Amino acid sequence: MPRLGKMQKELLKSVGSKPTTVIYPFTKEGLNIPKGLRGRWTYDNPNMCTGCKICERVCPSGAIEMIRCRPEDVQTKTGFRPICHFDRCILCNQCVESCPRGVLKLSAEFEMAFLDRNDMVIY
Repeated sequence: MPRLGKMQKELLKSVGSKPTTVIYPFTKEGLNIPKGLRGRWTYDNPNMCTGCKICERVCPSGAIEMIRCRPEDVQTKTGFRPICHFDRCILCNQCVESCPRGVLKLSAEFEMAFLDRNDMVIY
Protein backbone atom coordinates (compact mmCIF):
# COMPACT_ATOMS: atom_id res chain seq x y z
CA MET A 1 0.00 0.00 0.00
CA PRO A 2 1.41 3.43 -0.91
CA ARG A 3 2.15 5.87 1.89
CA LEU A 4 -0.40 8.56 2.59
CA GLY A 5 0.70 12.15 2.05
CA LYS A 6 -0.21 15.06 4.31
CA MET A 7 -3.28 15.93 2.27
CA GLN A 8 -4.77 12.44 2.46
CA LYS A 9 -4.21 12.27 6.22
CA GLU A 10 -6.08 15.56 6.74
CA LEU A 11 -8.85 14.38 4.46
CA LEU A 12 -9.32 11.16 6.39
CA LYS A 13 -9.39 13.09 9.70
CA SER A 14 -12.21 15.34 8.52
CA VAL A 15 -14.43 12.72 6.86
CA GLY A 16 -16.71 12.25 9.87
CA SER A 17 -16.77 15.82 11.20
CA LYS A 18 -19.40 18.47 10.54
CA PRO A 19 -18.65 21.21 7.98
CA THR A 20 -16.97 24.38 9.22
CA THR A 21 -18.45 26.63 6.54
CA VAL A 22 -22.02 27.60 5.73
CA ILE A 23 -23.52 26.90 2.32
CA TYR A 24 -24.18 30.55 1.55
CA PRO A 25 -26.61 31.96 0.26
CA PHE A 26 -28.80 28.87 0.61
CA THR A 27 -28.58 28.65 4.39
CA LYS A 28 -28.34 31.97 6.21
CA GLU A 29 -29.20 30.75 9.72
CA GLY A 30 -25.59 29.95 10.56
CA LEU A 31 -24.22 33.37 9.69
CA ASN A 32 -22.64 35.25 12.55
CA ILE A 33 -22.72 38.92 11.59
CA PRO A 34 -20.15 40.71 13.74
CA LYS A 35 -21.24 43.63 15.88
CA GLY A 36 -20.32 46.96 14.31
CA LEU A 37 -20.35 45.65 10.74
CA ARG A 38 -20.36 48.51 8.25
CA GLY A 39 -23.04 47.59 5.76
CA ARG A 40 -25.43 49.42 3.51
CA TRP A 41 -25.95 53.16 4.12
CA THR A 42 -29.40 54.23 5.39
CA TYR A 43 -31.08 57.61 5.51
CA ASP A 44 -33.46 56.95 8.40
CA ASN A 45 -35.15 60.22 9.26
CA PRO A 46 -35.07 62.61 6.27
CA ASN A 47 -36.96 65.39 8.04
CA MET A 48 -34.08 65.62 10.58
CA CYS A 49 -31.61 66.44 7.78
CA THR A 50 -30.63 70.09 7.57
CA GLY A 51 -28.93 69.77 4.19
CA CYS A 52 -25.63 71.08 5.60
CA LYS A 53 -23.55 69.15 2.98
CA ILE A 54 -20.94 68.05 5.55
CA CYS A 55 -21.39 64.40 4.54
CA GLU A 56 -20.71 65.27 0.91
CA ARG A 57 -17.55 67.21 1.80
CA VAL A 58 -16.02 64.51 4.03
CA CYS A 59 -16.73 61.52 1.74
CA PRO A 60 -13.30 60.41 0.42
CA SER A 61 -14.73 58.50 -2.52
CA GLY A 62 -17.31 61.07 -3.62
CA ALA A 63 -20.16 58.62 -3.11
CA ILE A 64 -22.49 61.17 -1.49
CA GLU A 65 -24.08 63.82 -3.62
CA MET A 66 -26.37 66.56 -2.39
CA ILE A 67 -29.31 67.18 -4.72
CA ARG A 68 -32.05 69.75 -4.59
CA CYS A 69 -35.23 68.47 -2.91
CA ARG A 70 -38.17 67.83 -5.20
CA PRO A 71 -41.54 69.33 -4.17
CA GLU A 72 -42.88 65.89 -3.17
CA ASP A 73 -39.84 65.19 -0.92
CA VAL A 74 -39.51 66.15 2.71
CA GLN A 75 -37.96 69.61 2.58
CA THR A 76 -34.75 70.32 4.46
CA LYS A 77 -33.72 73.73 5.75
CA THR A 78 -31.34 74.39 2.84
CA GLY A 79 -33.41 72.58 0.18
CA PHE A 80 -30.79 69.86 -0.40
CA ARG A 81 -30.75 66.19 0.56
CA PRO A 82 -28.10 63.44 0.21
CA ILE A 83 -28.10 60.49 -2.14
CA CYS A 84 -25.51 57.71 -1.97
CA HIS A 85 -23.92 55.95 -4.94
CA PHE A 86 -22.96 52.50 -3.60
CA ASP A 87 -20.84 51.74 -6.62
CA ARG A 88 -18.41 54.34 -5.24
CA CYS A 89 -18.92 53.90 -1.47
CA ILE A 90 -16.03 52.32 0.46
CA LEU A 91 -18.06 51.97 3.70
CA CYS A 92 -15.57 54.08 5.64
CA ASN A 93 -18.23 55.49 8.03
CA GLN A 94 -16.88 59.04 7.63
CA CYS A 95 -20.30 60.45 6.65
CA VAL A 96 -22.01 58.83 9.65
CA GLU A 97 -19.43 60.17 12.10
CA SER A 98 -19.59 63.70 10.70
CA CYS A 99 -23.39 64.05 10.46
CA PRO A 100 -24.33 66.57 13.17
CA ARG A 101 -27.95 65.38 13.37
CA GLY A 102 -27.31 61.61 13.23
CA VAL A 103 -29.46 61.15 10.13
CA LEU A 104 -27.05 58.83 8.30
CA LYS A 105 -26.42 55.30 9.54
CA LEU A 106 -24.60 52.21 8.30
CA SER A 107 -26.78 49.13 8.68
CA ALA A 108 -25.73 45.49 9.05
CA GLU A 109 -27.03 44.67 5.56
CA PHE A 110 -24.03 43.34 3.66
CA GLU A 111 -25.63 41.82 0.55
CA MET A 112 -25.13 44.55 -2.01
CA ALA A 113 -24.96 42.76 -5.35
CA PHE A 114 -27.16 44.38 -7.97
CA LEU A 115 -27.83 43.66 -11.62
CA ASP A 116 -28.51 47.30 -12.51
CA ARG A 117 -26.23 50.18 -11.56
CA ASN A 118 -29.24 52.44 -10.95
CA ASP A 119 -30.31 50.14 -8.10
CA MET A 120 -27.09 51.05 -6.30
CA VAL A 121 -28.28 54.62 -5.68
CA ILE A 122 -30.15 55.34 -2.43
CA TYR A 123 -32.36 58.40 -2.49
